[in-house]
Amino acid sequence: MKPVDILLTVATFIAFVLAVYLFSSDPVLSNSVNWAEDRAPVRAGSERSDLPALIPTVFVGNSAPDKAPPANLAANPSWKYIVIHHSETKRGNAKIFDNYHRNSRGLKDGLAYHFVIGNGTDSRDGEVETGNRWERQIAGAHCYDNKINAESIGVCLVGDFNKSRPTDRQIKSLLKLISGLQKQHGISKSNILLHKEADKNRTDCPGRKFQAGKIR
Repeated sequence: MKPVDILLTVATFIAFVLAVYLFSSDPVLSNSVNWAEDRAPVRAGSERSDLPALIPTVFVGNSAPDKAPPANLAANPSWKYIVIHHSETKRGNAKIFDNYHRNSRGLKDGLAYHFVIGNGTDSRDGEVETGNRWERQIAGAHCYDNKINAESIGVCLVGDFNKSRPTDRQIKSLLKLISGLQKQHGISKSNILLHKEADKNRTDCPGRKFQAGKIR
């Protein structure tokens, strides 16, 4: 065998092994109704030093000081509900879901949720990421019912809570986020909904193992 043929054979073998590795490292997807499903093609940086002015400090992950949001935020007066989701994936973050929603789901405004709370895979455990829809104060696309989308703030926790529970830091950050949003928009406890409550009989989101009692 000629040296050129040997090199081509070796290169082909390396390319094959790399392709197998990359494919097998993707998360397992389900056929859920949740908008967050993704093959996680990229890993976004977890550090954020350029958070937009619309996001109160309390929303920036598990190490943020627990204080009320600034009073001068430009806010949409339509927000009446908070709807809680899980991604039903093992991993993910706002950037990954945004890419999937734009390119696979055809959502021109990208990420269907307003906030995503990480589980330590593609962002820090408990890190709260803000989406384009919150920055622009526009409706989400996280429920089947568009009337609910127009009036609700969508929050997605990364994870499949039919198989495991949210992490302690995710719950802690979710409680901080809900508290801040309640103060900012005057949202009552009765209007904090699980996705399955907002879209009755159409989903089990945020999963059987989500501890609704802790939140309530």
